[in-house]
Amino acid sequence: MKRRAVNLFITLPLVSIGIYIFILALAMVSYNGGNTVDHHEFGYSFSLNFLSDLGRASGYAGQDNRLSFYSFNFSLAFIGIAFFTYFLFLPSLHNSNPRSFLFSRIGSFFGCFSSICFAGVGMTPADSLLDMHIFFANWVFRSMCIAVLFYALTFIFLNKNNLFLSLLFLLSGIVVLTHIVIADIDLAVYMSNPHYARVMSQKAAVIAMIFMVPLMAIINLRQLREQTIDLRLFG
Repeated sequence: MKRRAVNLFITLPLVSIGIYIFILALAMVSYNGGNTVDHHEFGYSFSLNFLSDLGRASGYAGQDNRLSFYSFNFSLAFIGIAFFTYFLFLPSLHNSNPRSFLFSRIGSFFGCFSSICFAGVGMTPADSLLDMHIFFANWVFRSMCIAVLFYALTFIFLNKNNLFLSLLFLLSGIVVLTHIVIADIDLAVYMSNPHYARVMSQKAAVIAMIFMVPLMAIINLRQLREQTIDLRLFG
């Protein structure tokens, strides 16, 4: 059981996020679809292209985008399934006191929903299923932001020694919240370059979510060393 718990709470998230980064980089390198500012621009622009552009079936000017399309959408489906499984069992690791257990279950509910939305983004390309794509893309960040809040509380109530890591974790969540304010609530319209602000805040939010994974792995490892784990759905 201990080995299974290590695989589920340490190996799975770290390996999954590593694979996701690799495939995402492959999609960026192979992208040839332009952007909303310049439909004919060659390659992927970090400051002008949304990540969702990588999952378009064809470029803005009709360019062949098959390699990027399959790479990006597979990466989202893969990470969605992996982290849905992860969050589904994660409360089993944080049930040593009632408060941490409650916060962990709430956080995992929103974490599972965010994982479903990740997969949903990959299954709804922006150039063919735009409305559904926007729904899933928005709720990836909204639900993950809520999950981060409750898991920060989980870690604090679990062990006061987690305070520093919990604050770093919460800070990452604030970066995600900032993206929601800029792109979702659309504070970007008040900025000098709204498109640039939306694109870069999205990149910052994704980097913040990637940064959260090793932070959680460190706390999970501490818990695995201190208690015996009985794996159950939502604890």
